[in-house]
Amino acid sequence: MYKKIILSIIMIFCLACCASLTKSDSNNKVTTQNAYVKSVFITYYELESFTKNNEEKAFKKEISKAFKELSNKGFNRVTVQVRPCADAFYKSNYFPTSEYCFGYQGSKLIYDPLEIMVNTAHKYNLSIEAWVNPYRVSQRNDFSTLAKNNIALKWQNTGKLIVLDNGIYFNPCYSDVTDLIVNGVKEIVSNYNVDSVCFDDYFYPTKDKNIDKEEYLNYKNNGGELSLFDWRRDNVNNMIKSVYSAVKSINKSVTFGISPASSMDYDYSTIYADVIKWSRNEGYVDYICPQIYFGFKNENQPFMQTTKQWCDNAICDLYVALPMYKSGLVDEYAGESGKNEFKNEKNIVARQITYLSKTDKVKGFYIFSYSSLKDNEETSNLYSAMQKSSE
Repeated sequence: MYKKIILSIIMIFCLACCASLTKSDSNNKVTTQNAYVKSVFITYYELESFTKNNEEKAFKKEISKAFKELSNKGFNRVTVQVRPCADAFYKSNYFPTSEYCFGYQGSKLIYDPLEIMVNTAHKYNLSIEAWVNPYRVSQRNDFSTLAKNNIALKWQNTGKLIVLDNGIYFNPCYSDVTDLIVNGVKEIVSNYNVDSVCFDDYFYPTKDKNIDKEEYLNYKNNGGELSLFDWRRDNVNNMIKSVYSAVKSINKSVTFGISPASSMDYDYSTIYADVIKWSRNEGYVDYICPQIYFGFKNENQPFMQTTKQWCDNAICDLYVALPMYKSGLVDEYAGESGKNEFKNEKNIVARQITYLSKTDKVKGFYIFSYSSLKDNEETSNLYSAMQKSSE
C-alpha cells in the first residue's frame, strides 16, 4: 500500500518536472536587450535559396549551418524577412504562403520555416527578429499572380489598394489595412518565440495626390483639419503606434523597431514616415535602425555626418544598418570623390563598425545582407573589426 503511494508521488513529481521543463524550453529566448546588437539581414530571396528544394531536412541542415557560422563569427541576432509582401514564410491566418517559400504563392506549407529558424537561432544563442514589409502587396502590378486567398483580391477596386507600375500596395488611410497589419504582427508574436519585430522603409509608395484623393476629401468633409501630407503621416503614425501597443500587450520583452531610409527628409516628405516622432516619443518603437548605406567619402550623405544626425535626434535605442552589399562595387550615386570607395578599399564596413563601437549613442549594427558575407578580404576585415570592437 505504502509502496503504491510512494510510487504515485514519484510519478506525479516526474510529470510535473517534465511539464516544467517543456514550458521553459518553449519560452526560451535569447535577449539582446542592454547588449550591443550585431545583426545580419537575411532577405526573402536569400531565404528562398534555403527553401527551394522543398525538403524540411535540407532546410534544417542549411539553416543550422548558416546560423552556427554567424554565431561563431560574433553575431548575436538574425533579422529574417518572413513577410516580404502580403505573404508569409510561416503559418498564417491572414496571408498566403510566400511565393518565395515553395515556388508559388498560396502553396501548401510543407514545413514551417519560421518555427525552424526560431528554434535554430536560439540553439546557437542568436536572438531572432521577424522582418515584415507592412504595406507591400506585390512587386508586380499583376493580380493574376496572387493566391486565391490573398486579401488583395477581395479588396480590388475598393480604394484599399494602391496600384502602381512597380507593384501593388495597401492604402495606409484605411482602418481595415491597419487592422490587417496589426493582426499579422500579433499572430507572429503570439505563435512564435521571436525576440523582436522589424519594419523596413516601405510606407507610402508615391507622393501622387490622386492615390487617396477621395479618401482625403471625405476626411476633410468630416471635419479633418490636417493637410494631405500631414494626414498621410498621421495614418502611418497610427499604424506604428498600434503595432507597438499590440506587441507589448502580448509580450513586453519582444522589441519593435523600424529600419528607415537614412535621409530623414526623404522619410518625412516622400514616404510620410515621421521617424523623428517615432524615435523621440514613447509608444512608437523600441529602436530605430537607419540604413546608412554610404561610404565615408559620399558627397551627398557621408557616413560619419549622417550617423551624427541620427545620434543627435534619436532618443530610443539607435542601431545602424551597414552596406556590405556594396563591397567591390562602384557607387554611382556617391559623387566623383566617393564612387570608387567601395571598389578600391577593402575595409569600408570594417571601419564603420569600428567607428560605431566608439560612438556612445549607437547600440549596435545590422549588416545588409547575409549573401554579402563572402569568403574574401572585405568579410575577413569585417569579422576582425567585430572581434576588436567586442574586446
